Amino acid sequence: MRGFKRIINRYVLLLLVVPMLSGCWDRLDPENMAFIMAIGVDPGPNNDYIYTFALAMPKSNGGMNSGDNSPSGQNRIVSIFSEEGASLSAALLTSQSFIARRLTLIHSKAFILGDGVTRQGIMPILGEVVRNEEFRRTVNVITARGSAETYINNIKPKMENDIDLWFELEMDPHNIGAITPKNSRFHDFIMDIEQPGTGGTTILSAVHPSVDKNTNNHEMGEASSESKDRQTIASDIYAGDLHRTGETPIDFFGSAVYKGQKMIGYLTAQETKLLNILRGDFEKTVMEFHDPLDSKYNVTLNMNAEKKTKLKLKRKDNQINVTFIAHMEGELSGSMSNVDYTTPKNTIILEEAVEEQLIQQASKLLDKTLYEWNVDCFHIGNRLRATFPTLQEWYGYKWRDHIKDTKYKVDIDFTMTKHGDQVGPRCGRR
Repeated sequence: MRGFKRIINRYVLLLLVVPMLSGCWDRLDPENMAFIMAIGVDPGPNNDYIYTFALAMPKSNGGMNSGDNSPSGQNRIVSIFSEEGASLSAALLTSQSFIARRLTLIHSKAFILGDGVTRQGIMPILGEVVRNEEFRRTVNVITARGSAETYINNIKPKMENDIDLWFELEMDPHNIGAITPKNSRFHDFIMDIEQPGTGGTTILSAVHPSVDKNTNNHEMGEASSESKDRQTIASDIYAGDLHRTGETPIDFFGSAVYKGQKMIGYLTAQETKLLNILRGDFEKTVMEFHDPLDSKYNVTLNMNAEKKTKLKLKRKDNQINVTFIAHMEGELSGSMSNVDYTTPKNTIILEEAVEEQLIQQASKLLDKTLYEWNVDCFHIGNRLRATFPTLQEWYGYKWRDHIKDTKYKVDIDFTMTKHGDQVGPRCGRR
């Protein structure tokens, strides 16, 4: 009897195992998939949206990108099309009717909001996108100055044959040096705009039309009387306004700030560096400062954070007092003047000047965001929330109504660590 039961058990086990050996019925080969690298959104004509998609071009067996290999043009590494729809899912479904490969968002790198949708409100878009099972929350969010469709159609990398790598390098905060907000991924953006009073920030990017036309864009325009006698700070401008020629006609430079579901304004690359410092997200970058001993020139320093910026907060009734404490250090990498900053006396002068300029710039940024825009980009509310015994009391406080009454103090300490490879001022200069 026991032997018979063993035989029955073996047959039952065999019957259970055999179906598992039949293979995968819903398998989809990668070569049959169309990988969407970027999604752009603009207002549509019928109270809907225009979705623009950038697809990575498939590679041939030889490893080169397929497409236009004519001498007059570069290899195409991206295919672009647009579709009108009430939602992303609807646009993808309609697009599948003329795209042979299966469209997928699993490798998307950028979600691009056109200027039009940022002014009218983005929550309907985000509310639908966040539910898409293929859309990853690690996707970077970009605000484009102008149309997202125009922006995506200007993605024309010159040095890269891999659009996936191009997006990763362009949006890597370690690669571009704090000129865009460090935390600009979809998850960070969603968390910020959902918090009462907190200002969401995204990468600011723009089409640079003069670059593609090979026209000279080095003209600085009419300088103000205050700045005629000194050099300008190169990063104190917005994306799309860089004075440059050549390469990809797209700039990643600065940040866009949102108040709730609507964008309220832009920050220059210089302001974005200060934003990263005050947030405690700053690591290192190159920064320019006006030369304290020769006002015609600037000095350039390789800056890094000695310690993470501390935010101290005190609340007494409805009065909020915050103090930002930052410790910075840097290496002098460029000086056009004859001033010898290797001497102890001049080093102290430069350190004090850098501290003063950083505090002035940070104060202007705080005035602009807290008092002019009435938005908290520095996560003050996250620290303030801990001072309330219950979540109900915190929501009842209505932090957004008190942002403009917040008093702040900026304390930045700077230390010069090195003078670079040059041990003195340039010799022979007259």
